[in-house]
Amino acid sequence: MDMKRFIVQTVILAILIQCPPVSAAQVEAGDDYTNAQCTECHEEMADDHVLSVHASIECLTCHTQAVEEEHEEIAAVDCRQCHALHDEKVIHDAHTRVTCKACHMKGGISTAGPDSESVIWSGAFRPGAALLPHQAVSFETDARCGNCHFRGNTLGASSMILPAKSILCMPCHVATFSVGDKPTLASLFIFLVGMVGLGAVWFSGSIDKGAHRSGEKFKVKTRSAPGALFPDKFIRLLNALIADVLFLQRLFRLSPTRWIIHALIFFPFLFRFAFGLTALVLSIFLPDWPVTAAMLNKNHAMRAFLFDLTGLMVLAGSAASIIRRRNEQIVNIASLPEPTRGMPALLVLIVLVGFVLEGLRIAMTGWPDGAGWAFFGYGVSLLLKGMSGLTDTYGYVWYAHAILVGAFMALIPFTHMSHIITAPIALIINARSESKEYANKEI
Repeated sequence: MDMKRFIVQTVILAILIQCPPVSAAQVEAGDDYTNAQCTECHEEMADDHVLSVHASIECLTCHTQAVEEEHEEIAAVDCRQCHALHDEKVIHDAHTRVTCKACHMKGGISTAGPDSESVIWSGAFRPGAALLPHQAVSFETDARCGNCHFRGNTLGASSMILPAKSILCMPCHVATFSVGDKPTLASLFIFLVGMVGLGAVWFSGSIDKGAHRSGEKFKVKTRSAPGALFPDKFIRLLNALIADVLFLQRLFRLSPTRWIIHALIFFPFLFRFAFGLTALVLSIFLPDWPVTAAMLNKNHAMRAFLFDLTGLMVLAGSAASIIRRRNEQIVNIASLPEPTRGMPALLVLIVLVGFVLEGLRIAMTGWPDGAGWAFFGYGVSLLLKGMSGLTDTYGYVWYAHAILVGAFMALIPFTHMSHIITAPIALIINARSESKEYANKEI
């Protein structure tokens, strides 16, 4: 009996010596622990891993929890351990709720997560696909977008594969510097043609140089040295940028009512542009930062509330510009002409279609948490409750919104709305000219 026990103990000891248990310390120290030891138990993963793009990577590099003796149930691998998140040009703000595997599992089937707010890989593959989890791959085209974007999908994705928000969208949305879609290309071409014509008129000398002056008299102050004039010039230019261009000081002096109307339109666009540009920069340089995720998430409470509030401000300002009484006596600023009703009306239409688009998004994604903070868009979404074909409708409304924005941009050089470009330039030129005039005055 003792001999049998001795033999059994000797065999067990030999096995243990040949295949020692793995510890975290061994992995960190880089001891001779190979994938072969994992596949002794996980035979079904051997061929899959060898044929994958991760074949040269040790199992425990990704499966860090496998160093524990009992690891039957371990957390799913987070691809962000090695891979950085996509920036805004690829991910769009709509894809912040989509997990890596939902897109990168070739042949995999995407599904709504348990919380219904995320899109995940279901763990299943399409018929005929014999690929396993280690076969995640990257895609250079939109071919894989059809995995979620198809008619009748239950993931809340538009059935159309929509382009990234272009440079045309930057004044109002988190967007990119891309110009690949047709509405953007067409509107920018017309806009540039108009700007060339506007520039030709501007530099032709047909505009009276004194027409842009405000008529204000300047106080003459004694200067002890010629070098002291530079600070005064700089201060005047800074004042033109901050007081006149940013805060519309001259307009306020002429008409507080008109200033309020302009402010309701101008300041919301300024806020949205600064917000969107900041989010874009963060998505490139700090993609994993929680603040970046919050700024890209349309359902984040603060973003949802502020974007709806600023949208309503633009709507109110544009509507007020249309209905404002014409009998009010206002002194015109040459570089800031009296606006007509056409462009404000187009702006009203753009904002209204934008709210419809937001309502469609909230409804087709199942009224996710936080969406209620977008109070106006959420109200629109409730009107759409029970309607079918929302994912199909969304694409058409998206293009309608984009075309309206493109039309607005294209018409700017040909209408009085060109003052949003010419007025800042004129005010800065005036400030510079006034500084020179002040410097040439003799005491």
